[in-house]
Amino acid sequence: MAVKLVKPINYRSTANITALDFQNTMRNLKICKDFAVAISGGPDSLALVLLSDQYAKDNRLKFTAISVDHSLRSDSKNEIKWIERLMRKYKIKFISLKVKGQKPKSNVMSYARDNRYSLLTQHCKKSKITFLLTAHHLDDEIENFFMRLIRGSGIKGLSSSSVKHTHRKSGVKIIRPLLSYSKKTLIKYLAHKKQKYIFDPTNNDKRHDRSRIRLLTSKLISEGLNKSRLANIIDNLKKAEFAIQSSLSGHVKTLVRIRDKSHIVIRLKGFIKLPEEFQFRIAANILEYVSKKNKKPRAKSVLNVMEKIALKDFRGMTVHGCTIVKKENEIILFQERGRINKTGKKQPLVHFTKKGISDLFI
Repeated sequence: MAVKLVKPINYRSTANITALDFQNTMRNLKICKDFAVAISGGPDSLALVLLSDQYAKDNRLKFTAISVDHSLRSDSKNEIKWIERLMRKYKIKFISLKVKGQKPKSNVMSYARDNRYSLLTQHCKKSKITFLLTAHHLDDEIENFFMRLIRGSGIKGLSSSSVKHTHRKSGVKIIRPLLSYSKKTLIKYLAHKKQKYIFDPTNNDKRHDRSRIRLLTSKLISEGLNKSRLANIIDNLKKAEFAIQSSLSGHVKTLVRIRDKSHIVIRLKGFIKLPEEFQFRIAANILEYVSKKNKKPRAKSVLNVMEKIALKDFRGMTVHGCTIVKKENEIILFQERGRINKTGKKQPLVHFTKKGISDLFI
């Protein structure tokens, strides 16, 4: 099946993004080492690759374009081949990774995202690549905002699309340098380059949450809630989140410590005096860190922990792969002993570090 390509529209009323704009963004983000860029062949990632190519040449850096074949659509192989030919034309190093295993019948988009990040970050770590660039843009951020609003997220969830963050499992720094640019701006950039891009039919598939949210967002924008106002709302939430995180980091330094490298100790009196939101974040992050499950514990489980440890007769409990015990005025957390991992073997004893804990609250 032939790959369906789209000729980019030169949106006259849309702002431009220039090589100089991108260069300034990348320098502000301190991208001064060789890096990788995730590419799907869509307009966003293709614009990012071409901008990155110019940046790499101007700064004598090397970069690799990496594509992931999820094998979820019949034409995915042909799309990868098209990207490979295009990268060869631009003389850009290209690598294709493939998701293996049985495909899910539900939560397909979530499955694809998790596998994509896993493969990309694993490759970067193996290849000693520090930075992985993704093409998330302003429209994506607005869609994420509404998706999380519908799910009932708090400030942290509503403001969680950061320009730069570290992938905990691999240590790879994931960079989103296009968050302040709209999709139309990126398409306009491709129009100037006279570069076609791949059409992805799933973007209009109403079976997917994001596609339905995209329609909702366009309706709200037509009612006067424009992208600029939405961007300001999200930016204000990010500032509020930064203030909370800064305050939280100070409390963690005084209330949390490591004992014998394998136990995390929390001063109970100081902990229960904190606002409930602070207690929740500290408990959730430490449970995730101790368990090494690389996923957040359920909110219900965290609230249960907060309630139980405040009781005078609390002695201990196990939750999210962690054992929690009380000793005098301290709460001690350590990994559940004898836990079996996905390979069927006992989970090895983990060692905790001050940096590991502090990184949870950045």
